[in-house]
Amino acid sequence: MEKIEIHSTSRHHAVSSDIIVREGDRTRLVFRPEIVDNPSSPAACVRGTFLYMRKGKAERWEDFETKPLSSFKKGDQYQLEIKSGELLPLLHSLGALYRLHRAEGVPQGRLELVKIEQHLAKLLQLSEAELNDFLSANRENAIKTLRRVLHWLANRTPTEDNSATGDAELPELNALVGLANLRAVLKMWNDNSENPKEEFWQDLLAKHSFVLSQLFAYPVVVIKEKAYVGGKRIDNRHGNLADFLCRVPTTGTAVLVEIKTPKTALLGPKYRQVFPPSHELGGAISQVLEYRESLMREVHTLQQGQGTEISRGEPRCLVIVGCCARDLIDDVQKRSFERFRERLGGVTVVSFDEVFDRIGNLVKLLETEI
Repeated sequence: MEKIEIHSTSRHHAVSSDIIVREGDRTRLVFRPEIVDNPSSPAACVRGTFLYMRKGKAERWEDFETKPLSSFKKGDQYQLEIKSGELLPLLHSLGALYRLHRAEGVPQGRLELVKIEQHLAKLLQLSEAELNDFLSANRENAIKTLRRVLHWLANRTPTEDNSATGDAELPELNALVGLANLRAVLKMWNDNSENPKEEFWQDLLAKHSFVLSQLFAYPVVVIKEKAYVGGKRIDNRHGNLADFLCRVPTTGTAVLVEIKTPKTALLGPKYRQVFPPSHELGGAISQVLEYRESLMREVHTLQQGQGTEISRGEPRCLVIVGCCARDLIDDVQKRSFERFRERLGGVTVVSFDEVFDRIGNLVKLLETEI
């Protein structure tokens, strides 16, 4: 990949590496550009010299001896022809230097520019609206390209990253990628909030497991979905499968997650002046408590050879179920539900809309900061 090196000689002057106009086996013609501040005509910021060069000792290119114009006699002349196929690439290269000066002025220190293909250069020159339209029309390819770019960034050294993008740009890029992930998950919720299939929600949270970490005050990582947590009898039946087995990395504490659906009812029929929990909610809580007992009883056997250390302490339990905005219509229902879940020991109950409200708040926060 062709590169252009630029180094400054003063605050108002910088020299660029030679632009090859024409090249043969032993001789070549180059243009040696300079970037300057021109107070009388700021847009006229590039000047330079055409030079013939030839290979000298050790096969290195050396400048020809120059003949000053003052030495010309009457009638003397010199002709330098630039062919059309040579002039256009030269103008493209000089255009990059003009754009550099327009954006940054005379660059200071040493700078290295990489020449990119023409179609990529045109893409980078698109306005934000034009780029959005282009990427929307080519969504699949856009995502594949972004994945490759992120893979490239992940394998760069810190020194390379800083020289290429500046200290402030990579954190912003990380925030933008995180914002894109959050927006995508939020859109899935908005488009599917009436989906009654439990497998759909399990798959969604498996693919975007970072959502689960938003429900705790500490990081949580998913060890396995549909995790066996013990309970089989002598006939190899009746094993317990938790929707998600998670772990707190700092302490090794296990977290068991039971997933229902947004359509699962939170409350049952009214009983005198209160609303008890629904049959489905009560069943989900009983189920996750059974998982906890089973895991605590067999944790030593279950984690043998797994390479993941789980604490023998009491696991945390989480049930994601229902939709508060739909089910809790009046104050009596809200108080009944809150009273019930706040007095549960070791089991946290959150509704799907509460989960995704947290994601929405994160999106607003990142949008404000970026």
